[in-house]
Amino acid sequence: YGAGVRGHVRVVANISAITQFLPAQLQSFMALHPQVDVRLQEQISTAIAQSVAENAADVGILNQGQYGDRVVQLPYRTDELVLVVPTGHALARRKSARLADALPYDFVGAHPGSAINNQLTRAASEAGLPLRLRMQVTSYDALCLMVAAGLGVGVMPRGSAALYKGSQPIRVVTLNEPWAHRQLVLCVRSEESLSSVARLLVDHLRAQPPNSAP
Repeated sequence: YGAGVRGHVRVVANISAITQFLPAQLQSFMALHPQVDVRLQEQISTAIAQSVAENAADVGILNQGQYGDRVVQLPYRTDELVLVVPTGHALARRKSARLADALPYDFVGAHPGSAINNQLTRAASEAGLPLRLRMQVTSYDALCLMVAAGLGVGVMPRGSAALYKGSQPIRVVTLNEPWAHRQLVLCVRSEESLSSVARLLVDHLRAQPPNSAP
């Protein structure tokens, strides 16, 4: 133990957190604590809450929501959902759009059960229009590739879209919807149940400035 804190932390996180925030945060944490082994796995939000509740993971990062009383949610980050369209699309020159403007077109969705897909389904139902989900993929890079190929439009976090818009023929359009702004939270069984190394990681993640995604 003279070389520093040792141990491991099991983290489960959704793709929004993994693509927007965690790379830089985990890099800085592991530079400070090289003896700590952080094990990261991607899951959808409902599975994340279950993994933490059942002690299959120490810390979860997911969308704020109702996940029962077996987990505690701690504020983490905000992000913003945007519409991603091909460069030649009818909506490509618009700075903002309502979801109803995009619903006449085919959609490329995330994997089944994802928070974004669930939100799109609810919003389309409230608008009284069908969600034309042409295909579903498991990563944002695959979503952007399909959109770039003209196979549909998609919805994803702005910070994640920024990673791909320079290399793919896509355009990012602001979604003028109240639900487009989301809260990401840290999820633990209880703050008291955290191991010393898990507490170090949680404190590190929460100590970073809580800026919105770029």
